[in-house]
Amino acid sequence: MAQAKILTVGGTNYEMIDDTARTNATTALNNTEYNRQGLIGKYPGQSLATLLAGEVSGSTTIYDALHERVQAANFSGMHVGDYIDVPLVSASAVAAQQSVRFLLAHIDPYLYCGDNSRGHHIAFIASAPVAVAKTVTGVANDSYLMWNTANTNQGTADVKNPYLNSNLKAWEKLFEACLPEGLTKYLLTQRVLLEERYSASGALSDSNSWRWQDIGKVWSPSEMEVYGCPVWGTKGYSVGFDCQFDLFRDTAHRLNGTRYPWWLRSVMGGSSSSVCCVNDSGYATCTSAATAWIRPRPGFLVG
Repeated sequence: MAQAKILTVGGTNYEMIDDTARTNATTALNNTEYNRQGLIGKYPGQSLATLLAGEVSGSTTIYDALHERVQAANFSGMHVGDYIDVPLVSASAVAAQQSVRFLLAHIDPYLYCGDNSRGHHIAFIASAPVAVAKTVTGVANDSYLMWNTANTNQGTADVKNPYLNSNLKAWEKLFEACLPEGLTKYLLTQRVLLEERYSASGALSDSNSWRWQDIGKVWSPSEMEVYGCPVWGTKGYSVGFDCQFDLFRDTAHRLNGTRYPWWLRSVMGGSSSSVCCVNDSGYATCTSAATAWIRPRPGFLVG
C-alpha cells in the first residue's frame, strides 16, 4: 500500500514522514526487545560483524571497527551474548577445529581497575569448550586437556601461581599464536590479583598469598568470573579483584547448549592436587588436576 510522504500546500512541499524519528523509534523498540530477551535468558545474540558492517571499508576489518568502538566507549547496539567468529591460523597445532565463536561476556568489567589502570574494553569468552589437538602437551582422550599432568595444584619457588605452571596456561599461549594478527594487536594483556600457593616445606592445601600478575592475552576465567563467589577455591586469595561476568548470571550460559566440562584458572581450597572447573551439568565442581575429560574455554579482552 502506497504511503504519502510529501504534502504540497500553495506550491510548497512539506515532508510528512520523519525518517530519523522512525529510525530512532525502531532502534528503541529493538533495544527494548533485546533487553527483555536478556532478562529471561533467551537473547540469541547477534553477529558483531553484521552490526559493524557499515563501519568496515577498504582495508579495515571487523577487529578494527570493534577496536575503534571500544576506544570511543561507543557500545551502542552491542549486547552481552553477541558474538564474533574467529578463524584460527594453523589450528591443527592447538585445536581440533578451524574457528571459534567468542561471545561478548561483559562490557568494561575492569574499567580503571587494577594496579595498572586500564581503559575501556570488552571481555569475550569462547561460546563452548575447545576441542584440543592431539599433539598438545597434556592432551587426553584425543581432545581433552589435563590441567596439570603431574596432578598437582602447587606453584614453584620461581612461579608461585599454580595457574601459570599449568598445561592449561601453556595451551593458551599456543592458542593465542593461532589467532589472527588483526585481532591479537587489539587484545589487552590481562592483569589480575592472582592467587599463590607455594611453600618450601611442602605441598599446601590452600593458597597462601596473592600478587598482581600478567596472565597473557588469552586466559581462562576464574571461579569468581563464572559463579560470582568462591565455591571450591580458597576463600579470599582465590577471588582477588575478579567480578562475575554478565554472561554467566544464569546457569545456562555456563554450558551454552553443550555438555562439556571446562577448566577454570582457580585451584581448589582444602586440596593439594585438585582444580576448580565447570561440570557438564553447569554446576561448580573441582577435580584432580590430571583429570582427562575436561576442555579449556578461553577468553580475552579487546581494548
